[in-house]
Amino acid sequence: MVSAFVLWTAWTAGALQLPAALDPHITEYYSKAVAAAEAEPHKALAMLELLLVPEGTPITIDFTGVPANLRPTFQAGIERGVGLWQAALGADMPFVLNGTPSDTGQVVIRFVDTIPTSDPHTKGQLRMTRRIQWGRSVHYVELDGEIRISKWASQGRYFTADEITHIVAHELGHAFGLGDVPDRDRIMGPVFIGSPYARLNPLEVETVMSFRTSLRQDYARATELAAQSSRSRGPKVASATGGGS
Repeated sequence: MVSAFVLWTAWTAGALQLPAALDPHITEYYSKAVAAAEAEPHKALAMLELLLVPEGTPITIDFTGVPANLRPTFQAGIERGVGLWQAALGADMPFVLNGTPSDTGQVVIRFVDTIPTSDPHTKGQLRMTRRIQWGRSVHYVELDGEIRISKWASQGRYFTADEITHIVAHELGHAFGLGDVPDRDRIMGPVFIGSPYARLNPLEVETVMSFRTSLRQDYARATELAAQSSRSRGPKVASATGGGS
């Protein structure tokens, strides 16, 4: 019988929070994955796969409601925001902008007039839904994400490409597990209207790469535990002896 588990991750906003290397929601999810490895290795494998993000996860763009003359600017900002992480992670970049639809999910970028939050300074939000199914010898994963970006930098002014770059890279940082910080020289800091940071700080890249290395190490351990569990449940061979006449 296959079990099912769904985690709905709360909206994470681009507003100020206490400094943290990793988002507390991600840390909690990671701890649960590691704890599951001994008893339910395929559950752990599924959870770790989603933390790593399935390879080739497409990012698509919904320009509904964006004036046609602004779309090239917004497109350029998105491309640069994704490109920052692509350049930093190289072959380890799991997201593909305008990639091929995947059975394991996708992330959609949408532009909105307002973002429902108590903080009026919030300009971007990420919502990730992680779904897993697992059994004794199999697991399945699905990752659905949505990045909402306000179209307006301020009343009567749309965002520039550099500001969009910062917001997109910031929200992808959340997808990789980073938490918000107040520092201005961090992509995980708030976007400063008119003067966005719009680049990755080396410490942020180092944190993501280190976290992904740890995830792979735990994945290898869970894989071995799953193999051991499978061998322990192998077919039993009965033997008998008897006399002839």
